[in-house]
Amino acid sequence: MFDAYPKLVVLKDGTSVLLRPMVLSDEPGLNDFFSRIPEKERWFRRENVSDPQVIKSWFQQMDYQRVLPMVAVRESDGLIVANLSLHRRSWGCLSHVGHIRIMVDPMYRGQRLGTWMILDLVKLAMGMGVEKLVAEFVAGVEDAAMRGVQKLDFFKAAVLEDYVKDPEGGYHDLVIMVKNLHRDWSDF
Repeated sequence: MFDAYPKLVVLKDGTSVLLRPMVLSDEPGLNDFFSRIPEKERWFRRENVSDPQVIKSWFQQMDYQRVLPMVAVRESDGLIVANLSLHRRSWGCLSHVGHIRIMVDPMYRGQRLGTWMILDLVKLAMGMGVEKLVAEFVAGVEDAAMRGVQKLDFFKAAVLEDYVKDPEGGYHDLVIMVKNLHRDWSDF
């Protein structure tokens, strides 16, 4: 499944970045990566990614069949500049659905890095039998990311109004975006 990695992509500014599955030795780099994400954005993650123990637990429980974590690293020095994960269930009514979470270093946004990572993940997910990808975005905070995934054929499936709170106590809508995957897609 990972024979094609690392994959080289060149960003709009000319920076060379390698996409690859996360490995155990990435723990310090991932802690450093999340420390560069603005606190207001980290707040909306499902877990406290500023806590090294949370990151440590991810590595201790690493199981690519349950959660497939990917990283983008700057080719010149190995700095992690983005993290994407595909969360799956191995059994039951949602075993055909994959939930994705993505975070890109603010210095690398607008460079199409998120697009490259999601396109790569789509191909991986299809190979794993995933039929639908689901991504959640906080309205008013992650609007640029929502516009980006809409260009990749994600559609707005639901909006949970005033569902999440920001650090100041203000409410935001949670937007659930879905992309249907088709087994018979092929390269053209």
